[in-house]
Amino acid sequence: YTPPPPVTSSHPSRDFDIIVYGATGFTGKLVMEYYALNFPSLKIASSGRSLSKLSSLTSSSSLPFPYFACDSTDLPCLLSLSSKTRVLISLAGPYTLYGSNVVRAAAESGTHYVDLSGEFFFHRRTVEELQGVAEGTGAKIIIAGGFDSVPFDLGSQLVLRDLGVKPGSPSSSLIRIVSLVTEVRGWLSGGTLASMIEGVTGMVKGVVSGSLKMDYANDPYITLPEVNDCLRVDTEATGWGSFLRYDGTVESVGMPHFMAYCNSRVIRRSFYYMRQGRVSYSEGMSVEAAVKATWWAFKQWLKGEVTLLPKPGEGPGEGMRRDGGFEVKVVGVSEKETVTYKIIGRGDPGYEFTSKIVATVGLCLSNPECERDHGVGGVMTVGSGLKGKNLREMIEEVQGEGGPLMEFKKL
Repeated sequence: YTPPPPVTSSHPSRDFDIIVYGATGFTGKLVMEYYALNFPSLKIASSGRSLSKLSSLTSSSSLPFPYFACDSTDLPCLLSLSSKTRVLISLAGPYTLYGSNVVRAAAESGTHYVDLSGEFFFHRRTVEELQGVAEGTGAKIIIAGGFDSVPFDLGSQLVLRDLGVKPGSPSSSLIRIVSLVTEVRGWLSGGTLASMIEGVTGMVKGVVSGSLKMDYANDPYITLPEVNDCLRVDTEATGWGSFLRYDGTVESVGMPHFMAYCNSRVIRRSFYYMRQGRVSYSEGMSVEAAVKATWWAFKQWLKGEVTLLPKPGEGPGEGMRRDGGFEVKVVGVSEKETVTYKIIGRGDPGYEFTSKIVATVGLCLSNPECERDHGVGGVMTVGSGLKGKNLREMIEEVQGEGGPLMEFKKL
């Protein structure tokens, strides 16, 4: 991969620092509340498909932000919206259904963008259709900026850094990275569940219609249509496999993490964009973590804190959002050494954590000092589009229940 030349004026003067599209949804409201409470001087606006919901949000809460209604099918309206802001945060999923015009508007208007998409077909289509557009305008299009896939992406980059693999200086030998979710207290968000269903549905429809081959649907490098065979070191989407197994690298019995089908492909795009060479990635979840997570979620359901099958826009009660959290073990192995990090996240992954993380990524995108390669656009990831050190420091300043929102501890 050779980065395109930077665009000298990717951000002329804009009316707003950040516009949140999908602000009336459950996660959108949490993001707007977070900005209102912590960044009152930030120039923020809300947007969504329904004018009445936006008006109600502003009049019935402490969120007196300007608002703009744009249907997700109305590209001219979305282009006008994107041209008003430096950063567009898209929270209206499933993205395969509602996200294509939103991300296109950002790319065409040279506006930085981040979403919570966990849909790898949406990622592939975005890369195919908008990579060249975003390179031309200087827009950084950041996919999967929440629990999917920030902890795993940043953790992998930390491991590679400590193994001596620098951006643009690929390792001469194969490096293996294994991420294992060892604890999780939370439940699937309505948006995540819808994205998972949409991903499976899209795959089945594509295979039945003949527009997709099964090999294509299972491609671990689906987000990298431009990758060459030399860098194709993984042969299965999650890297973990489809079944329960013991992994000697993380010394645990586990299964593929339920979001590994998204995360692994996003993180491989980071490796490619960062020109880090032959890096293998796999992601699992320990059996112990799965059992404990199910029991914890069941107890929350008995308390009325969560719906087992939430709809998009539905979310858990404040108690579950506050008391949730997760831990991930990330291990990197080279020919010479092994590096291990433990990542601790506070707040339920689907809402409390994700809303603050995507809000922080949006803030980072709005600051040229936080961008990696300012002026260079493209369809990117958190790991490849932003400076890891800057973003980690911003995240560790955000407070969760009992400590920073996310911590990175070297073991």
